[in-house]
Amino acid sequence: MSLVFEPQQKLLFIGDSITDCGRRAEPFAPYGSGYVNIARALLLARYPERGLEVVNRGIGGNTVRDLDRRWEEDVVAEQPDWLSVKIGINDVWRTVSGRLDEAVPLDEYRATYRRLLERARAGTSARLILMDPYVIAPPVGEPGGAAGMSLADAQRRYPELRQQNIASGPEFDAVMVHFRTLMDEYIAAVGELAADFDALHVPTQAAFDAAIRHQPPMFWAADRVHPGAPGHAVIARAFLRAVGYGDV
Repeated sequence: MSLVFEPQQKLLFIGDSITDCGRRAEPFAPYGSGYVNIARALLLARYPERGLEVVNRGIGGNTVRDLDRRWEEDVVAEQPDWLSVKIGINDVWRTVSGRLDEAVPLDEYRATYRRLLERARAGTSARLILMDPYVIAPPVGEPGGAAGMSLADAQRRYPELRQQNIASGPEFDAVMVHFRTLMDEYIAAVGELAADFDALHVPTQAAFDAAIRHQPPMFWAADRVHPGAPGHAVIARAFLRAVGYGDV
């Protein structure tokens, strides 16, 4: 598979804090310091003759509800040739953290995401790239997981652990089991949408599952969500493989 991007095309990324990564203020404006910046740098280094334009429209804390509110301005008005969407972490995280009024149930997530893609298809000529949301925690049932805590207990205990800056130990690991269990359902929904819309699909969760076979989750992200530079490189590598860049 060769690189999918043609000369002079515009690639727009939209999502939450993982995409945002400081792109709205100096010193990291306008691309952020995360996977978008890494992917852009490598694309321009290998394919300078293609004159690709990269736009970052990530905003920290966003769910699909937030994307719905800003879709016309941040996607349709931009008229990208390629649209990369990575959304879902906050939709799930707010369930696990007990913020149920802000959480986005799976059915709403799927329906809203589908509506956004339909609006992109109707209002632009963009090809689609759907990136899986993720949590950097072992697949449920594999070594490194934990059990023995109900979801209700996790929703009560998780905010307390975060307030105390505790991101390891049996209780935290038990919370992550619920996080990963729910996340896998949202990841499956993204895979279904990618198939329905003939989109390129970036298996971000699978990339982190491979990474944690060699270094523990905390190496990639202390809170299991917001990665450091190596974790953002994992995401960028998964993206670049999906778009035909080749290995990096």
